[in-house]
Amino acid sequence: MLKYLSRVSDEAKIVLKDLNVDKAFQSSEIVKIAVTGLNRTGKTLFITSLVNQIISGKNLKILKRDFKAEIVKTTNKTPLFKYRDVVEKLRKDPPEWPESTNSVSKITLKLEVKSESSFFPNKILFLEIIDYPGEWLFDVAMYGKTFEEWSNSIFEDIKDSEKRTLSFDFQGAIRSYDLYNFSNGAEDETIVEAYKKYQNNLIGKGYSLIQPGRSFQKGNLTDKATFLFTPLLKPEGVEPHKESIYNRFKERYGQYLENSVVPLVLEHFSEFDRQIVLVDVLKSLQSGYHSFLDMTKAVKRFTEIYKYGRGGTISRFIGDRRIDKILFVATKSDSIPSSQIENFKSLLDSVVEEAQKDLRVSGMKTTSIPIASVRSTRDIEHEYQGKKLDCIQGRIIGKSEESIEYMGEIPSSFPSKKEWNENKFSFPEFSPIPFPDRDIDAVENINMDKVVQYIIGDKL
Repeated sequence: MLKYLSRVSDEAKIVLKDLNVDKAFQSSEIVKIAVTGLNRTGKTLFITSLVNQIISGKNLKILKRDFKAEIVKTTNKTPLFKYRDVVEKLRKDPPEWPESTNSVSKITLKLEVKSESSFFPNKILFLEIIDYPGEWLFDVAMYGKTFEEWSNSIFEDIKDSEKRTLSFDFQGAIRSYDLYNFSNGAEDETIVEAYKKYQNNLIGKGYSLIQPGRSFQKGNLTDKATFLFTPLLKPEGVEPHKESIYNRFKERYGQYLENSVVPLVLEHFSEFDRQIVLVDVLKSLQSGYHSFLDMTKAVKRFTEIYKYGRGGTISRFIGDRRIDKILFVATKSDSIPSSQIENFKSLLDSVVEEAQKDLRVSGMKTTSIPIASVRSTRDIEHEYQGKKLDCIQGRIIGKSEESIEYMGEIPSSFPSKKEWNENKFSFPEFSPIPFPDRDIDAVENINMDKVVQYIIGDKL
């Protein structure tokens, strides 16, 4: 009897397939995943590892679903993320880290997920992974501010003792000229160059929050006049001349928002389903108290534009469409021993705590995960002065041999100024390990399976 029923079932499936009924019931879905992070957070490497993990599937038992994945070509005008080029670099002898990117690109994966019922066809899931510079987000956040409001916020930041020193040339430049009476424009570039020097000083000290951020992104905007403005304080009780430096900068600020920022939102941000934000916690920890505090502000500024309803920057353009999940990822977890990962996760949580609180109130799901896209070190126990210490072993960039490094104790919460004075945090950069020769093999990593689970686990 069972054999007969089984045969009837098989024949029924054949009939359904012949009638294309199986195709009618086949479900498909597109999930658009945006990946961003500030310069040198390892965005290119992260996307490469993410694609590798999904195509391989070997380390994704956490998903508890059978699927196969492949890269598919699309006709979209967005440039293709150069996955193969990055992989070839990592397969060299010796392997090389990829160069950082400064423009938007995309790669699309097609997943065929085994159906849980033999009567229904497999599910097709398209993953569009979009790489875009985090600096763009800061510019999107500018849209909600008038020139006066934006300028006030920049000069309020400059009151910080370290920033005041770094902005010395810029403040000297704006004191040297009459900003509010008639000007023929000859001084504009001098003031802008002084402001750019200030921004470069900030970057050199490990600061993250730079506006306008796109002025540092080569190849995006070729018109030099696009960025020919800086913040300037509005004079009290005086109306600036219509051909003053102040009014020219104010007008260019508005033009930049309308001609560059608004199209950016409409073309890219309006379609994202999920957002991954990469954070280099270790670099900021190494750069010092002011840099670390600035990174925390930058993360919060990232998320402010995703507030929905009245006051949300993006909702002004796209209405109720929303990102439903935001994942914060601390990169380079292989720069510390595994025994320190729990502390590292707690430190990451303290960095994104305020931002996550805002997101949850806005109705979004969010979590944080420490990862290493490609693991370039291994744990080792080393004895020093009779003490056993948890260390890591790898080849530091520029060195020919591997070395054993002790990273000290990673704080589990935001360190006080005193702790920064007492501890000199230092995290050397290591050379990569070779990437697997076969696409079916997954590169060694830390926690990339948890990333995949959080981002697409509910879609399989």
